[in-house]
Amino acid sequence: MTKLIATLLFLSLLTGGCSFFDPVSKAQHLTNKGKYDDAIKILNKEIEKKPESVPLKSVLAQTYSDYGLALCQDPDKSPKVKYTKAKEQFAMALALNPYLTDAKDMYEMIEKIQESFEKNSID
Repeated sequence: MTKLIATLLFLSLLTGGCSFFDPVSKAQHLTNKGKYDDAIKILNKEIEKKPESVPLKSVLAQTYSDYGLALCQDPDKSPKVKYTKAKEQFAMALALNPYLTDAKDMYEMIEKIQESFEKNSID
């Protein structure tokens, strides 16, 4: 009987992938794969269930910040597009955790870049 349970558990892990992970672990796994939108959706659903959860808010804030950094480094997007979207991600991160200094620094840096674009009429 123990072998049967172990075999079933093993097979379910093989076929289900991360189905036994908690939502936060799933979100972190997706973040590591660069699937920030999917990770954010999972974390937002969890926060709807537990709106006062500081750990969930911290993980979501960091995910928004990580997404913003990834957008800043995306060579396939124009600077105007990627910085606008990245700034939104940093703003979301700071709304959840105003103490994320990296997100705050990046938000302020993007504001300066955008001001430079406007002054120099760069599209």
